[in-house]
Amino acid sequence: MNFQKSKEGFILSFESALEKKSIYEMLKGKNELIYQIQVNDLEIKFAELGYKEAVCNTALNILYSSNNKEAQLISNLGHTPFKLNGITFQSVEAFWQGLKFNDDASRFEVANLYGKAAKNVGKGVEYEDFIHYNGLKIRVGSHEHWALMATACEEKFDQNSEAQTALLETGIRPLYHKPRQDSKTIPGPIMSGIWMDIRSRLRRENNLQSQVLTNLI
Repeated sequence: MNFQKSKEGFILSFESALEKKSIYEMLKGKNELIYQIQVNDLEIKFAELGYKEAVCNTALNILYSSNNKEAQLISNLGHTPFKLNGITFQSVEAFWQGLKFNDDASRFEVANLYGKAAKNVGKGVEYEDFIHYNGLKIRVGSHEHWALMATACEEKFDQNSEAQTALLETGIRPLYHKPRQDSKTIPGPIMSGIWMDIRSRLRRENNLQSQVLTNLI
C-alpha cells in the first residue's frame, strides 16, 4: 500500500487486489465520517471524529416531518409523554394548542394528542388577546406566554428519556425551526432558542464534552 500527497489531499494506492478488497471492506459504510490524521514516531493514526454533520456543526432544522429521528422527537409534535401540573400530555404541541381553549374538559381532551392531530386541533380556534392558565392571565405572544412553552419543554426533556437522548445526540449543532409557515405566537428563533438552552443545561448536568474535541489531538 502506498500513501501519496495530491492537490486534493492524500491518496492510498494498493499493491494487490486482495489488499484493496481488505481496505475497502474495512472502510465500508464510513463515507459520511470525518477523520483526523494523527502522526507520531510509531504510527500514523486516522482518528474518527464522527459524522460530517456533527463534526462540521451543520445546522439542523427541527421539524416533525424531518427524516432525522432526533428532529422528530425534539419537535413539539413528537410523541414524548410528560406530566405538567398533574396532567399527562402526549406532546408539547398538545399542551400549547390546549391553551387556546378556556375550559378544562377541552384541555384534557387535547392533552391526549400528538403529531398532526395535535397541530390541527387548534387550527379552527382563534386566540383571544389573553389566555388563562393556573390562575394567571397571560397576553398571547408575550414573554410570559413563551415561558409556558419553555416550562413544557423543560418537563418533556427532563422526564422523557427518549426525547432527552435525541436532544443530546445533536451535540453542539445549531438548531433552528423553519416550517413552511412560522408561528405568530412563538416564532422559530424563540422556539429553537428554548431547545438549545435546555440542551446546554443537560450537557452541563451530564458533564458532556464534544466527542470531536475529545478525539482531537
